[in-house]
Amino acid sequence: MRSGGGVGVSGLMPMVEDRPMNRVFKLCLAGSVVLALFGLPALSSGPATAGAQACRSGTPPPADPYPGTTVAAANFEAGTLEGFRPAMAGTGRVAVSSETSRSANCSAVLRATADPGSIANMTLSLPPGMTEAFVDGWFNIAGEGMAGNNVPYFRFFSGGVRVLDVFRQNVTRELVLRTASPQGNIYTTLTSNVPISTWHRLVMHVVPNGPETAVQIWWDGRSVYAGSSESIRSAPADTVQLGSEHDQQMGDIYIDDVIINTSAGTPAPIPGPLPVPPPDPVKRLDDVAGDWQTDLLAGDSWGPATSRRPGTVH
Repeated sequence: MRSGGGVGVSGLMPMVEDRPMNRVFKLCLAGSVVLALFGLPALSSGPATAGAQACRSGTPPPADPYPGTTVAAANFEAGTLEGFRPAMAGTGRVAVSSETSRSANCSAVLRATADPGSIANMTLSLPPGMTEAFVDGWFNIAGEGMAGNNVPYFRFFSGGVRVLDVFRQNVTRELVLRTASPQGNIYTTLTSNVPISTWHRLVMHVVPNGPETAVQIWWDGRSVYAGSSESIRSAPADTVQLGSEHDQQMGDIYIDDVIINTSAGTPAPIPGPLPVPPPDPVKRLDDVAGDWQTDLLAGDSWGPATSRRPGTVH
């Protein structure tokens, strides 16, 4: 982002071929001098980290603890988007970065600016006939976006129509669930303060069933929402998207350790406990580094969301 405590992204490995001006950049000068000279957009206003480590190719993917079939388990350590389809327009950028990560050395980064036509997202198709989906990922929003707009996390689409999503509202800092009911969008505040430039884990369990869709959401290991009768216009059963949906949805989003899992069988109950990966048999018992916040899981609760309101949020 252009404002806020951004994280430098000099370690980006772009998913597209270098432009000719980028080749000149490599042969002549480096850093912000060339960006200013050629008018290239920097991916963040924050300080770059010198000598960023390379991705750790061969790092095992995140363990999938959910029932059903693993559609994606991505830590981006191969330097690729690992099956996700990138979409970029204008000054938008989708890449792999070694500047910051939740685990190992690399993460995906999506950057959309306030410029007209700027879009950056990545999507993954869900298998047809699914009866439930778990989506799990770690997110770091690197700076504050534009007032009156938001920065997206997971978004479910059906036939190109957004039906269910979670986002961080700029300025107010709220984490919000939005459902597209036949009567219009319904907004539910899940937590009141999501700080920028910090890693947070979002898990969603969705059982699509039209007017009886069930949804449970965990934030940093705690259940913050569980509803079994969400009235949704259609089943969110074909696509999951991360990143900007429309242009000028300004945001720098780092994403790591993403798991997407679907099942065509009997769905797990909602509300229910958050599944956790089985213990690693080769891990020392006193090595707790990287555990998925088991202390928070032990304190899980099904408390109601703080508010539920219709409104206009972009």
